[in-house]
Amino acid sequence: MKAEYRMINSRFRVSSALALWLLAAPAWAQTQTEERWYQIEVTVFAHDNAMQSREIWPMELLQQPVARSTRPLDSMMSVYDLPDWSVLDRSLTSTPVAESIALTQAIAAAQPVDDRLTGAPVLRSSTFRLPDPQRDAFLALPSSDQQFQDTNRALAGAARYRVMFHSAWRQPMRGSNQAIPVWVEGGNRFGQRHELEGSLNFRFNPGQDRVVLDVRLWLTQFSAMPLAESVEISLPELPEAVVGKRRPEGMPDEQQWYTTQVIPVLNTRELRSNEFHYLDHPAVGVIVQIQPYTVPPLPEPEMNSEPAPAPASETSSPAPSAAPSAAPLLHPVQPTATSTTR
Repeated sequence: MKAEYRMINSRFRVSSALALWLLAAPAWAQTQTEERWYQIEVTVFAHDNAMQSREIWPMELLQQPVARSTRPLDSMMSVYDLPDWSVLDRSLTSTPVAESIALTQAIAAAQPVDDRLTGAPVLRSSTFRLPDPQRDAFLALPSSDQQFQDTNRALAGAARYRVMFHSAWRQPMRGSNQAIPVWVEGGNRFGQRHELEGSLNFRFNPGQDRVVLDVRLWLTQFSAMPLAESVEISLPELPEAVVGKRRPEGMPDEQQWYTTQVIPVLNTRELRSNEFHYLDHPAVGVIVQIQPYTVPPLPEPEMNSEPAPAPASETSSPAPSAAPSAAPLLHPVQPTATSTTR
């Protein structure tokens, strides 16, 4: 009797512990997997007389390599970027079925899509998905989701300012060790480089109660002729993710460009949500706004209540009707030998 009591008591304790663990597991999993997202909008503009300044700028910024995790924003139009458009030419002379298969495989194999949770580039080779601006991280948002239009128009209308970069996107916010810097480039293009280049790194502070922005930009002046009295300044190398996504624009630029002046821009600022922030600099201004964002859940798939029709068979014959009906039965047309793939 005592042994049976001890067995029941032991099973009760194990069941109670298991029940408590199951109740606590969802809360623990939620805190570990859920991330706080923000919608970010940034405008970077340059002062028109920035290069006329005779100030001596510290060049330590240019000696530091760009973080390998730095990545450019994805574009809603990247779905049309196929590396080999000749597949469309070949498909024009093929059957409609072969054309569809060739085009689908080409797009699926060539389209890089960023993972929604990690932001790391993922090559989708088996399925194809259109960009989802509501759920994809680091995707440049359309103008309907932007709020700086009036500000940018005012800057563009002023003769002393030039808007070099503007974009809005959404991303999960992380600590400094896991944050992903966003590559920024704008202004005129000289070969493979731009007047404005650098990165914006949005991260949480150690207490994760405030978003911090690390600005690392440089404004460059290029010339077709080198300066005789100075040594050319070397710019940081472009990140691999930037080079891999860059498309050639028109004819290749055979002109060699020389760097004659570089103005580094370094700044770190704590940001409050839903506020308009302005980071001042003698040569470059940065306007930023961040807003908490809730990623909507994926829509539930629509269930088809009607049963799918049974596939037609070449050897089986339709079953006879048990009772005559008012309308004649329509049987599927048997496939011919020329249209059947064996």
